[in-house]
Amino acid sequence: MEQIKSDQGEIVTMYSDILKEDRKILIYTPKDSINSEKRYPVIYVLDADNHFAQMVEYSKYLSRQDVYVIPPMIVVGITNTNRVRDLTPSKSNFDYSGKPDTTLNAPYKNSGGNEFFFQFIQKELLPYVNSNYKIQPYRILAGHSFGGLTAINCLINYPDMFNAYIAVSPSFWWDQKFLLKLADKKLKAGSSLSKTLFFSDGNEGSSPESPFHKDVLKFDSLLKSRSIKGLNFEYTSYPMESHMTVPIKTYYDGLRFVYHQWALPPVSDEKINSEIIMKHYKGLSQRFGYPILPDEAYFNGLAQWLVKSPTTINNGIKILEMNTVNYPSSSRAFMSLGAAYTMKGEKQKAIALYKKASELNPTSNEIKLRLQDLQK
Repeated sequence: MEQIKSDQGEIVTMYSDILKEDRKILIYTPKDSINSEKRYPVIYVLDADNHFAQMVEYSKYLSRQDVYVIPPMIVVGITNTNRVRDLTPSKSNFDYSGKPDTTLNAPYKNSGGNEFFFQFIQKELLPYVNSNYKIQPYRILAGHSFGGLTAINCLINYPDMFNAYIAVSPSFWWDQKFLLKLADKKLKAGSSLSKTLFFSDGNEGSSPESPFHKDVLKFDSLLKSRSIKGLNFEYTSYPMESHMTVPIKTYYDGLRFVYHQWALPPVSDEKINSEIIMKHYKGLSQRFGYPILPDEAYFNGLAQWLVKSPTTINNGIKILEMNTVNYPSSSRAFMSLGAAYTMKGEKQKAIALYKKASELNPTSNEIKLRLQDLQK
């Protein structure tokens, strides 16, 4: 096992006993200066050689405090060694047009290794990430083309490996529509599958009548006709995008779809309160299957805005009080609440809160100075 730090995280080289080779894994971890123990959901990205950097930037931007429509995420990128082998669900010599190629240098002669690739992820990669990083129990798998095919194959055969799937232009043409036939056989009408799936295609074939587009439409129709309980899915076509540009839009829209309920619904400054916020996050916890608290830094920022106005200062104070309940070991939470009470003119409450903040962070000169000013 070898680890190298880079600008976008770590490069981990791990030997796979299942695949009998070294695998290079790229791992980006968010940094939280307030809460070093914070845990994160994880998105696993196939074809990381092409798509890891893009996914890192999307996750960083969309989880920024002034955007905050998804949570910060750990991004795990799986780079390729033998792409055709790993990302195809069956052994096949048939090309895109349906013609067999059995020549010595046939491009697909080593295909059909999806099963071993899934075993590598399930038995080697997931345990490594779970034991070495601060993760939440929510995982997303994202892939493009053969990677999109792999994501949908995983959903069909190993649904519990991930909670959500983003499949960009899945290559349903593979092996004479092998995966469409498998989906038709395994995804039973009225069955249950509590997962989230976003899938897409571009202008592959450059025509609405192209076989590539028709295959993706067939999969969408199959899902709609089966009425699978709990399966939250959406298909989007991007006719202005090519096979190689469609990941740019799909990964963005896929993240937005998986987390479409993440952001707090619009509430006026006069009506926002901690009860509305806590109810929203209780709903998120139920949806994603693990306890999710309102983000301390985000709601601290919102409260700082509210306490500036006499008409909303009490709303801001209630939100800051919520932060002290949710994050009882955070000196910043108590210091911010102390500052709000100072603005309101309630000096004794402010002093008590700064004392608590100082107990939690005795080395902070800022807290000591503020406390001294109040006690003069």
